[in-house]
Amino acid sequence: MRLATRTPKLAKRREAGISLREVMLVLAVVAVLALIFAYILMQRLDGAVGKQVDSELNRLSAALHRYKLDNRRYPTSEQGLEALLAVPIVEPIPNKWQGPYVDRPSLTEDPWGRPYRYQSSHAPPRFEIVTLGADNTAGGKGVNADISLVYQSDTLLD
Repeated sequence: MRLATRTPKLAKRREAGISLREVMLVLAVVAVLALIFAYILMQRLDGAVGKQVDSELNRLSAALHRYKLDNRRYPTSEQGLEALLAVPIVEPIPNKWQGPYVDRPSLTEDPWGRPYRYQSSHAPPRFEIVTLGADNTAGGKGVNADISLVYQSDTLLD
């Protein structure tokens, strides 16, 4: 009889705690869920950076068009996007500069802190603004993809 009364107490004692195996299983499940969440978050952040670049390129394009309205030409490649912030010191120096044409200097930098690449030509009026993405090398996918905006007029007197 004594043996029968002691057995249930031992069984209850073993059931009361959590085994190491159960703790490890819970930690593994939490780690997998955290990895899935981090992957989804990174995908959304990459998309947000792409939208930010598109928005900045459109704002720079609008600023370049305002510059051209005042000065009858786009800044040269040598003058660069800095011509939107201050009167260029490289020829041709505009006589009717009414800037600054952008509201903050950081707008001339991509989300990774590097200056946007700018190229222009006068005849026909054309410009291109490019960022090489997070890896700063040509090509790539996702956050490393190159993003550019190209404007070219159909006429010589645009």
